[in-house]
Amino acid sequence: MDEVPVAGAQAEYRGSRYRILFGNSEWFALRVDDDVVIPDAFARGERKLAPTGTEQWAKVPVSVVDGVIDVRVKGTVRGQTVSLQRQLPDGRVRVWFVGSPAAAEELGLEGDQYMGWTGNFEPGEFSDIQVEETQRPATFG
Repeated sequence: MDEVPVAGAQAEYRGSRYRILFGNSEWFALRVDDDVVIPDAFARGERKLAPTGTEQWAKVPVSVVDGVIDVRVKGTVRGQTVSLQRQLPDGRVRVWFVGSPAAAEELGLEGDQYMGWTGNFEPGEFSDIQVEETQRPATFG
């Protein structure tokens, strides 16, 4: 599967980056594979992804995270700029779009002009992918 950059918060932990799935002011749940050793993990588990699949996580104290990187990713699909939100287990990429209802309809997206539109695209459908990263202290939110 072709990896595509997607938006979200990433934790810098022991020289590697891990996507933050959820957390609070005391801990982060980092997206990790089963075989990845996370010495500071105090809990591990998985969450189900709709419609199929799961992703593994490990909870670590915020105090052991070196920093957080907020990642924003934009790309172009059929002439429209979209935000790349998440890569699905089947390889497609979930996008979010804010723009005209006519453009959203042309892209085949679901939603409305108040909350935005979402849809899924194959990685090869994107052009001009731009990644913006902002470093911040390790805090939740």
